[in-house]
Amino acid sequence: MKQAIITIMLAIVCMTGQAQVKCHIWGELRDTTQGKTVIICPAGTDLRVSNNYITAKAGVQGRFLCNVETDKMTLYNVFLYEQYEHGSLANTEFLVENGATVTLRFDEGKWKVISGGPEQMLKVKMDAEAEKLYLGKMEEISKQAEKEIRPLVEELRKQGKNPEEDSLLVKRVEKYEEEYEKLYHAYRAWELKYYAEHPMQYALYDMADQMRYNNNRHDEQKQKLMSLYHNMYENFHPENPIHNTIRTLEAAWLLKPGKPYHDFDVHTIEGKKVQVSSLYRGKVALIDFWASWCGPCRRHSKAMIPIYEKYKDKGFTVVAIARENDPKDMIQAARQDGYPWESLIDLRDELNVWQKNGLGLGGGGMFLIDRDGTILSTSTETEELEPLIKKALSIE
Repeated sequence: MKQAIITIMLAIVCMTGQAQVKCHIWGELRDTTQGKTVIICPAGTDLRVSNNYITAKAGVQGRFLCNVETDKMTLYNVFLYEQYEHGSLANTEFLVENGATVTLRFDEGKWKVISGGPEQMLKVKMDAEAEKLYLGKMEEISKQAEKEIRPLVEELRKQGKNPEEDSLLVKRVEKYEEEYEKLYHAYRAWELKYYAEHPMQYALYDMADQMRYNNNRHDEQKQKLMSLYHNMYENFHPENPIHNTIRTLEAAWLLKPGKPYHDFDVHTIEGKKVQVSSLYRGKVALIDFWASWCGPCRRHSKAMIPIYEKYKDKGFTVVAIARENDPKDMIQAARQDGYPWESLIDLRDELNVWQKNGLGLGGGGMFLIDRDGTILSTSTETEELEPLIKKALSIE
């Protein structure tokens, strides 16, 4: 009886504050040594700049309940807050569907979706097949590599040797990497084929997730994903807002040197919405995406100050945009670093400026734009940017 009362209280605490519950979340922590505080939030939520999340405290038996209300099917994320605090967390995503009950389990350091609504169950079935055909084998390779390689590395270090210079060890590592990569590419090819043969809305969320990858090694996969999207999924459940996300991410992916930069809205510190193009039109401009909490961003921005001062009267400008949870943090950081330019802001990802520029949830990035709006560089290094700025300004 006591456990039932606790369960009911947890459910009430986890309510989003709306009268009608649309989705019921039930979970079990079979391993509570890594934490008991469960965070449930829309996928892509960054706790550094958003308070759009639900906290559920697991009970004595590691169980938790949570009710989430949403007017549309939405992809959610689950993880342990204690792991998040330490910078290393296991997480998984699941679909919040109207009227559905989602069952989650955390065991052996991993989250697993056991069951859910109709769309989620299509993904559960797919994942089970992927596990049998590819994912299980990939995990086994990783475990074997860890078991064999780690002792060898430790022994070499004890002998005062550099493991990276041991040719036999390097060859062994490369062999494991080749085996893993072969399976990985086979899995991705199978995944695309599966999505083509088994239409499901989860495919749209997966496409959006993979389009957020910033590494160039994913470009070939992105091309295949977008081909599948335009050939089959572009008009699949067009009412789903994830289509807007995919189109935005595709546009951001195409933001490469030689390509035209795009336009988007951003806020001034006073809250006025402006088009970013209006701030640099006709000039050579550096679009600087930064944040008060991002050390590397601030170092790159500060390094641009002497470059800005040198060329600001010759047609060069900096358009800085901060990603913040509180405007005061931006103001304080800008004052502390001594930026001579004004900074705009995307407060709590209201305008999704980072996503529109393919920056994911990272700290930031830079785009050097020519007078005609062509992207000249995406580097953040002044030694690479200054020669391009001089050339664009026709300065010898």
